[in-house]
Amino acid sequence: MAQVQKFFTSEILVLPKKANSLEFEEKIEEKIVFIKKILDDYLTTKADFALSKNLTFFNLEYANFPIEEVRKMQVEAEYSSSFSGKDRRVFVLLNFDSATAPAQNAALKIIEESPKDTLILLLVSNKERILETISSRCLAVNLEPKEKSLESASEETNFVWPKNHSQAIDLALENKDRAKATHLIEELLRDNSLTVKKKQLLLQSYQDLRRNQNVQLVLENCFFSLVSLES
Repeated sequence: MAQVQKFFTSEILVLPKKANSLEFEEKIEEKIVFIKKILDDYLTTKADFALSKNLTFFNLEYANFPIEEVRKMQVEAEYSSSFSGKDRRVFVLLNFDSATAPAQNAALKIIEESPKDTLILLLVSNKERILETISSRCLAVNLEPKEKSLESASEETNFVWPKNHSQAIDLALENKDRAKATHLIEELLRDNSLTVKKKQLLLQSYQDLRRNQNVQLVLENCFFSLVSLES
């Protein structure tokens, strides 16, 4: 029987303001240490990666992210295609918002279709500098401290998974505003207890919303599919 490939979403992590303060302006090594600590804290919220020791950093010099680092990532990705999966891998792209458009486009395929058992994290200061083709395929997470950052998405949004098509239609109507719908899907995607199928459905809906498709139709299709999964 063929092994089922796990599905992981590449993520854009927006660093807290302190990471770009004058305190680290000429102390890159200290800045990297600070960022690694933030990253360690963040990964503890992701069950599959909490104990991972397989972190690969790209652009440790914290320069403008060069296309050469994308090529290094492609080599690592080739290795990942035969990775044993005994420990999850994490690719960390430092200062990715400084990458040129050609460099971002070169990284697009790996970001969109991350290697097996691998999570790709794009660490940025300004997510607005990321190409839409990439940002629409990633979950964006703001790493500024929040009191309820470890609570599940369904608890924070009071979301109840629909049990029938009638409930699915009602949910779509309640969230037909595009901003509200996008926020709901973002929050649900942060729930680490999601099954692979649910995460795939939610990510597809998130991408469709970012592509300006009809909000109610996107949500109805998503929630109808969720009902089918539960039946």
